[in-house]
Amino acid sequence: MLSSMTPSKKFGWLQLMLVRGWLAQAESYLHSFLPPRNPICLVALEYSSPVAFAIVKSSNLRGSCWSISFPELISETKECSLTHIRQELIQSALKLGKKRAQSWLIRCSANDTNQIAISRELGFQPLKVLNCWKPKSTNGKLQKKKRKEVMLSNLEWQEVNNQNADSLWRLEQSYESSNLRQILDRQSRDLLQPKQPFNRVLISKNIESDIAVAGLISHKLNEDMLTIELIRDLAWDERLLTHLPNILNEIIKTSNQITLETAKEDNRLSELLIQMGWVNQNETILLGRSLWRRQENRKLISGTRPLDSMLGRLNPQQPPLPTPSMEPR
Repeated sequence: MLSSMTPSKKFGWLQLMLVRGWLAQAESYLHSFLPPRNPICLVALEYSSPVAFAIVKSSNLRGSCWSISFPELISETKECSLTHIRQELIQSALKLGKKRAQSWLIRCSANDTNQIAISRELGFQPLKVLNCWKPKSTNGKLQKKKRKEVMLSNLEWQEVNNQNADSLWRLEQSYESSNLRQILDRQSRDLLQPKQPFNRVLISKNIESDIAVAGLISHKLNEDMLTIELIRDLAWDERLLTHLPNILNEIIKTSNQITLETAKEDNRLSELLIQMGWVNQNETILLGRSLWRRQENRKLISGTRPLDSMLGRLNPQQPPLPTPSMEPR
C-alpha cells in the first residue's frame, strides 16, 4: 500500500518500522524472557489507503512504560476527521500493550488544544512542560574565550558509560516529580540503551567523589525529530556559563536539526540559552497514564491476631461518662 502511493522519503522509513513491528510481535510471545526492543508501527487505513501512523515503543528496558508518538498524517483524508483517526490509533496502541505496559507517555504541543483534549479524554494527565529551543547564531569570539577557561576547570563532559550512568540517572531523578518517576520506572542502565552519541554528562572531578553537574539525554521521537533534554543539578553552578556553550556548539556542528529541551521553570537555564543565541520556539507537554495498582499484603504474620478480636475482650469497668457540654444552661 505504501509503495503504491506518491513517493516520499518517509515511506521507506515506515516500511522499516512495519518490519520491526513484526519483530516486536514475535517478542511479545517471549515477553517473560526477552525485553521489548523493537517499536510497533500502527497505520490507519481509509478505504484501504494509509492516511496516518503512530509509533509505539518501550521507554525502559523492562517494558513497563511505553510511549506513543502522536499520530501523523501521511495523506489527506476523505471522510474521517483527524480527531477520530488520532483517537483510534491511540486506543489501538493502548489495547496492543495492555498485557505488558503499566504506564504510558505521550507528547503534545502546548499550542495544539485538539491534541491535548484527545489525550486527556483517553486518561492522560499532564506531568511536565518543556521549552523547545532551536539554535540561531553562535559567537566565535565568545567561544574562543570560553575554551581557555575550560582548561582551568575540573569539569569534563563525558559520554554516558557504565561508570557515570548512575550519576546521570540520579541527576534526572532529582528533577522529576514522584508521579513521573513512577510512570517512567527507569533505572540507570536505561540511559545506556539505545546508545546515542549525544548522551553526555558533565562531571565535576573531586578528590572524594565525582559529581554530576549537568547532562544531555537524547530522545529519538521519529525519523525527522531528535530532541536532546538538557538537565542540571538543582543548585546553580556558575561553571555552566563556560562549559555549556562549548558542548552545544559541537552538537550544532554535527546536526542543525536538533531540538533542545529544558524544564519550563528553569529560568536561569533559559536566560543562558537566550544569551547564547538559542530561540524558544514552542512548549511541549509530557502527558502520562498509569495503570499501577497498590499491592496490599493480606497475609498476616504468624502468631498474631486481628485487632478487633483483641479489643473485643476488653470490658469497661464502668459505663462511659457523658461528654461535657459548653452550652449555657
